[in-house]
Amino acid sequence: MTLTARTEPPAPSGPPPGAARAGRTAALTIAVAIGGAFLAQLDTTIVNVSLAETSARFGAITQVQWVVTAYLLALVALMPAAGWLASRFGPRRVFVVSLVVFGAGSAACALSRTLPELVAARGLSGAAAGVLTPVATILLTSGMPRERLGQVQALNGSVMLLSPLLGPTAGGLLVHAWGWWAVYAVNVPLCVVLLLLATRVRKDGRSSPADGGRPLDVLGLVTAAACTVGVVLAVHSFAGTGLSARPAFLVPLVLAAVSGAVFVRHQLRAAAPLLDLRLFSHRVYRTAATTIFCLGFVLFSPMMLIPLYFESARGESAVTTGLLMSAGGLGVVVAGLACRPVMRRIGGGTTVVIGIVLTMVATVPLTTLSDTTSYPLLCAGLAVRGLGTGLTIVPAMTRAFESIEPRSIPDASAQLNLVQRIGGTVALAVATVVLERFARSHHGLVPGAFADSFGVLLAVYGLTLVPAFALLAADRRERAARAAAESG
Repeated sequence: MTLTARTEPPAPSGPPPGAARAGRTAALTIAVAIGGAFLAQLDTTIVNVSLAETSARFGAITQVQWVVTAYLLALVALMPAAGWLASRFGPRRVFVVSLVVFGAGSAACALSRTLPELVAARGLSGAAAGVLTPVATILLTSGMPRERLGQVQALNGSVMLLSPLLGPTAGGLLVHAWGWWAVYAVNVPLCVVLLLLATRVRKDGRSSPADGGRPLDVLGLVTAAACTVGVVLAVHSFAGTGLSARPAFLVPLVLAAVSGAVFVRHQLRAAAPLLDLRLFSHRVYRTAATTIFCLGFVLFSPMMLIPLYFESARGESAVTTGLLMSAGGLGVVVAGLACRPVMRRIGGGTTVVIGIVLTMVATVPLTTLSDTTSYPLLCAGLAVRGLGTGLTIVPAMTRAFESIEPRSIPDASAQLNLVQRIGGTVALAVATVVLERFARSHHGLVPGAFADSFGVLLAVYGLTLVPAFALLAADRRERAARAAAESG
């Protein structure tokens, strides 16, 4: 009898076609989401370098400043509604509509012939950006396995940190080549490209009555908008006049306090709240959100002081200043690559503490700025700062998302983006007031004024270690509880 060997069909090499297609769709979704958020974030800094030329065309700089203010007010007013919109209509649909409105607002800005037209169009862009930024985060994290959240947040955070650094350079080049309108017109082709790519992103599923069917909390939206707008107006008034103009400061501050109290009380009692504030009852989420707010001082205060030092104290052009600032991007890129493995080894809270310490070390040379401070030294310090900041905001955001249920991501995204934006606004106001006081004592924006300002800010950076250590402690408690549950 002859025995014949039984042959098995060869195993297929590589992933099945369906898995490969799903992988490509996921990668495209990540690219589109990060691209949309990058565009909205870039627009907050790229416009600033065009204000001088805009003022020459439309009027005094005090009036033209409303171009920036209108964008910020509309952004913070609409951001609380982003979570409800994503749950009600689906993140992809809301992302696409927001991108269309943002592109239309940018085109209207570029075509404006009067200052009121420009301010109104800028407000439209800000409203779209206020929805686009958190919805991009929702699109990025929806359906993402918990073990991959760190990876995508590291990539997203790195891009978000790079956009403020690239904005002044790109804006300076555009204004130099074509004029003030180019900083708005550049958004239009970028929006078109993102829209074409977004058509290939996975479609939204049907909303379930448990989440997408909830009605809009109108009282919550109105009080949230009043509170955030009041905070921003009070901060801007404080930055512009200090406490000397009391009505301009106190009226929006009282409005923010009253509307904020009504908002919190209503959200905790409403059957279908605009935002789920009960997320703050979770220790890790609460400490991560507090850390994100405080990190506004670490992230945003140098974005104003360092460019002003290069331009006002050293006489550099906007383009040269932007190129010098881009040195920080090297550190951000390194942080993006290192953040995930570092977090996996030592935890998110410890990573945030290390990032703040690195940022403080890199700030020390800035406390001794002079007319002859070495540019290579400054660029090296900016690179270390980029590394430090990259190791702060990304782990804090990642730990916040990891600590909640996936169904809570829309609410968390709107809350965390709003907290970061208000923290940055407060930080810029404080930095402005500090610089103004030292400029007055030094008789101008001389290097000594900037050096003393960074001395004060260095002490403030040290205070941000308090919530960072609280996040570290919460991390350790959570890991200990998880280990005890697994062993038991």
